Amino acid sequence: MNKILEIEQLSVSFDGFKALNNLNFSMNTGELRVIIGPNGAGKTTFLDVITGKVQPTEGRVLFKGKNLQKIPEFKIARLGIGRKFQTPRVYLNLTVRENLDLVCNRNKNVFSTLFTRPRATETRTVAGLIETIGLEAKADAIASLLSHGEKQRLEIGMLVAQSPDLLLVDEPAAGLTDEETKNVGALLLALAESHSIIAIEHDMEFVRQIANDQVTVLHQGSVLCEGSMDEVQNDPRVIEVYLGEAPSITPEQLNILRIAASMAWADDYFAPEQSEVILSNLSREFAISEEHQDRLKKELQNYLALNNPLETLVAKLKNFGEKERVLRLSYEIIRSNEINEKEVVVYQRLLELLDLPNEIIEQVETEIEAKYNG
Repeated sequence: MNKILEIEQLSVSFDGFKALNNLNFSMNTGELRVIIGPNGAGKTTFLDVITGKVQPTEGRVLFKGKNLQKIPEFKIARLGIGRKFQTPRVYLNLTVRENLDLVCNRNKNVFSTLFTRPRATETRTVAGLIETIGLEAKADAIASLLSHGEKQRLEIGMLVAQSPDLLLVDEPAAGLTDEETKNVGALLLALAESHSIIAIEHDMEFVRQIANDQVTVLHQGSVLCEGSMDEVQNDPRVIEVYLGEAPSITPEQLNILRIAASMAWADDYFAPEQSEVILSNLSREFAISEEHQDRLKKELQNYLALNNPLETLVAKLKNFGEKERVLRLSYEIIRSNEINEKEVVVYQRLLELLDLPNEIIEQVETEIEAKYNG
């Protein structure tokens, strides 16, 4: 498969600080690549170099085989690289349709967009873009009245209108509601069928939604690792970079923790009572001393922020004992707070995945009910 982007031994220094350090990266034509990394990893500088905003100190960037060194930003854009910044950049006083019409015809200015009748081909193009970004109902609304997520989708539509071969999208899920995040994710997946896309993102749920293939992790200006979302999320180096030192328990015990946390996240609200159940039970069960228990509580607190796919986690359980332990802890988590419909659905899905005998399930649930009712 042809490479659309190749970056070779790239370094960028600002007054002695290396924002990028001997970075190597490549992606195929037609690929949607997600790039993650903690603050200060070099993600924004990475995009700045590709678009020509920043010149590399060392190394080179090849776009479809062409070296982009010393090419001005506007010429790089004309070569077929479009960039969407984190904050939506749309014309707030124009309608959705007018924003897209202005971009579709580069020979137009704002005056002619407002007062000149568009050609039929332009009208069809704009109508198609409005449908693609899902703003048909808001086509004639002033952009200033759109929600943040709708503005994000409008700007992505404006970017697509320029017909770039490579889309660079910087934190498209920042500040969005859950519904808006899903809508933007669905839009990027649809665009990925006909475009090459690089998406920089912090929201791990959003990354899981759009990351079909490889995820690239940047750290201290270099590529730390690459792989599937599951591989990257469970890589000890990534865990250490994002959360600090990995907890002093086994990977099997950490997996049990993550399944339990999935129960608590079922309704998108992690109740304090549920957090206490996980921390107290796991720290008491896995700790080798009282001192270790206190330290383990602090270590595990970070991992409660990770919401992981249940099917992937349960598949890693190795034996009947681990499954029973997961059942016991998971039921206690949802029982420790007022049980709601969403938690019941996730719990029932867990029971299906665990595939334990009914008598074991009834015994565990009865024991925990007695604890809370007694």
